[in-house]
Amino acid sequence: MKTFNRLILILLVTTLNCSSCLAQTNSEVKKLSDDERMAWWRDSKFGMFIHWGVYSIPGGERDGKICGGGAEWIMDKLDYTIEEYEKFPAMFNPVKFNADEWVSMAKDAGMKYIVITSKHHDGFSLWDSKVSDYDIMDSSPFKRDVIKELSEACKKQGIIFCFYHSIVDWHHPQAQGNLFPNYNAGQKDQTVVNPEFPKYYENYLKPQVKELLTNYGDIGVVWFDGDWIADYTTEMGKEFYDFIREIQPNTIINNRVDKGRKGMEGMDAEGNFAGDFGTPEQEIPATGIDSDWESCMTMNGSWGYKPSDKKWKSSKRLTQNLIDIVSKGGNFLLNIGPDGLGQFPPESVERLKAMGVWTRENGESIYGASASPYDKPEWGRYTAKDGFIYAHVFDWPEDGKLVINRTIKPRQATLLSDPYTKLKTKLIDGNLTIHLPEKAPNNIATVIKIKLMPNDDWANLKRYKKANIKLKASSTKNKNRVVFMGNSITEKWVKYSPEFFKKNPFVGRGISGQTTSQMLLRFKPDVIDLNPKAVVIHAGTNDIAGNRGPITIEQIAANIFSMAELAKTHNIKVVLASVLPASNYSWSPSVEPIEKIEALNSLIKTYAEKNNIVYLDYYSSMVDAHKGLKKEYGRDTVHPNAKGYEVMEPLVKEAIKKALKK
Repeated sequence: MKTFNRLILILLVTTLNCSSCLAQTNSEVKKLSDDERMAWWRDSKFGMFIHWGVYSIPGGERDGKICGGGAEWIMDKLDYTIEEYEKFPAMFNPVKFNADEWVSMAKDAGMKYIVITSKHHDGFSLWDSKVSDYDIMDSSPFKRDVIKELSEACKKQGIIFCFYHSIVDWHHPQAQGNLFPNYNAGQKDQTVVNPEFPKYYENYLKPQVKELLTNYGDIGVVWFDGDWIADYTTEMGKEFYDFIREIQPNTIINNRVDKGRKGMEGMDAEGNFAGDFGTPEQEIPATGIDSDWESCMTMNGSWGYKPSDKKWKSSKRLTQNLIDIVSKGGNFLLNIGPDGLGQFPPESVERLKAMGVWTRENGESIYGASASPYDKPEWGRYTAKDGFIYAHVFDWPEDGKLVINRTIKPRQATLLSDPYTKLKTKLIDGNLTIHLPEKAPNNIATVIKIKLMPNDDWANLKRYKKANIKLKASSTKNKNRVVFMGNSITEKWVKYSPEFFKKNPFVGRGISGQTTSQMLLRFKPDVIDLNPKAVVIHAGTNDIAGNRGPITIEQIAANIFSMAELAKTHNIKVVLASVLPASNYSWSPSVEPIEKIEALNSLIKTYAEKNNIVYLDYYSSMVDAHKGLKKEYGRDTVHPNAKGYEVMEPLVKEAIKKALKK
């Protein structure tokens, strides 16, 4: 984002320093690196494509016939001669066009950039071109430069202005204008060429693009189309790319400037091709792609205005497409086809509004996010950003349990729309599971924000860092300090019995879900460095439950004994507590812990007796006839309640007293 802000600053400085609206010359512009140049685009994720031109007048229909595909192809699909088609510019008077309103609708939908068709395949231009009279100023009654008005509106509202430009030109005699009635014959038959095309390229195509790059300020993206014709060569494409970057060094150019694109898939074949990003069309790649790409898509079936096309994609589907694309590392360029008066179709407006509602609430999970580092889940998609994973839930689980990728290491999970309500994350039957509300807060996609454990803090070493600094400073004042080292049972003890910890020099160092491996790493900063008289070690529950994967009872015991030996080395007295009884673990119902608990307690007791260490037996006082935790002592089948801690308190005090006498 810092790079993006720097780019915006550069763009603003560029605008302020210009004495006219012309783009600065190469010598005046600071050339950015490729990563800096691409940064704003990579962060933006969501843009608006606008297909608009004189083809909006017939709307895909001629004498009762509806053209197949997009309405913008009507000149070719329904066999208009150039002379017949030239009647449409004279009819093109979009008096309801309002650039500020168009940009506002894009912005309100959550879009960050706009790509407008400066010239489509029919050859009609939406700006005041000095190269040709076949444009909106000279051939239509509208007499307004749409590109200028839209570029200015974008700058006012902080939207990046970009333009689409067709390499193909069905109107120009040196391009495809001589191929009637099949202007597009060159797509399927690569032997169909116009020998005059190089002249069109040099004297018409390049000069028009130069006008757009020099008369309308900084351009975010130059988006080409029509690369499929044999007339246009890869040598032209590479030269064209360099030509554009010479005029505006920091603009971005799609891969259709060259000849590498593999059909609608949109990505380049192997080889040396120009272009900054791939362009999948009307499809989303099955998996992520390790390069920049942008999926362009219509809301119905047509790019240009086509009132007969009623096959509108739902707002839900379009929003989920956005999420799907971002989860795979791409951008989403969503199309609008305005009508001949300059109005967005009401169906498009409705969908833009709905997407805007979702992006305003959940944009944090989209803008600046990177592709998911995990496999695609059945219930939705992941995105990632700045130490967070965002789980976008399309299909709400009926049982309220969302199974997430086991390799995720969550520190905290919340609803993105409700950051103050924490969601419980537990291991259930070996599955990392987030407990969700009964009903989905958003019927399109509810986002769960998962804060990750830092990669360098797997053991939560920073959890008590500040508190430990204070305790170390007061270590000379409190010679009788005792540290309770454990997991959630220790952690909750401080909550349920605050007076017990206030009246006694006891320090609680417990974290929910903590295993003995993690406790062993924490033992020095959380115990030894505090210089206590004694340590009470509560461990084993989370290991038995499989919270961090399979581990044997012997390995658990070895970790506990290692902590005890570390304490003894530093002249700290040790109390080894038994594992509390439990009939089952609610988060891992398949685990049968009774025998494992008995076996681990036996190992701990034997070790304590052999090494003259106090063994603290909670188990005997809290176990029921079925070898589970007595109901009156538990808030569930594992964790003590207030009464349970009342049972434990005199037992631990007596054990500490014994340990200090040894």
